Amino acid sequence: MFDLGEVAGAVTAVAGFDKGSGKTTFLNLALARARTAGSAAVFTIGVDGARKADGGELHVEPGDVVMTTESLARDSDARFEVLEAVPGRTALGRLMLGRTVRAGSVTLVGTGHLSTLAQLISRVREEGWASSVLVDGAVGRITQVSALGPAQFVFTVRVEPATLAPAARRIQALAALAALPEGDPGALQLQGPITLDTLKALPRGAEALSAEDFTRFFLEPQDLLRMLGRYRWSVRRSFRLLGFAVTLRGVTRPAFLEALGPGCPANLLFNPFEVTP
Repeated sequence: MFDLGEVAGAVTAVAGFDKGSGKTTFLNLALARARTAGSAAVFTIGVDGARKADGGELHVEPGDVVMTTESLARDSDARFEVLEAVPGRTALGRLMLGRTVRAGSVTLVGTGHLSTLAQLISRVREEGWASSVLVDGAVGRITQVSALGPAQFVFTVRVEPATLAPAARRIQALAALAALPEGDPGALQLQGPITLDTLKALPRGAEALSAEDFTRFFLEPQDLLRMLGRYRWSVRRSFRLLGFAVTLRGVTRPAFLEALGPGCPANLLFNPFEVTP
């Protein structure tokens, strides 16, 4: 089991395999832990996207820093001090960065530009507005982790009987990618996305291969695991996988662990709603 307290003082991106994977629950729990290191900030990724993927708003406490629109801030039962206006405008209105002064629930809104988000994260930490940052990533888009700078990441997973086998394969694949070693000067350095076409075009006799980072792999889990076993892979930049937050529905823990197999990752947090902050 991974330590949820490790989100304190860090930048943590939270993504899910599918909608309804439990991101809202996990974010609320993680935000409570993040506050142990001081004020916390929480952002979302998306083009003109309100963070309602899991069907709920985020509960914020005094001192929390959020990005939302002026109109959503006014409609919220929370109250905010405006820290600064965010450049650009979304379909939901003008964006603002606000510090919570009265607790309540609020809908987060993303800028749609990852470079702007990365700059805001740096600004928030440099100004001392927040010690910890949580980023609600879009569903299934691990490629976004690479744009956030020195961030760790968490995946939320909802497992039901019908999704047990594919969920286990996706966890196996992502855990294997995150574990790739960094740096191999003798490896053939590949640029851009790694696809089946990329592998077909490799020179004969290639053994050691290097990708820019693990987000460059675009392969189905079974193809990915087969490819990782065939070549000696490394990455030129790595990101820390803090763990998987797993919510089981109609599946027992023994059945889930059996599906993962003997090499299942140890950094699992089961049913995060059971964890008391």
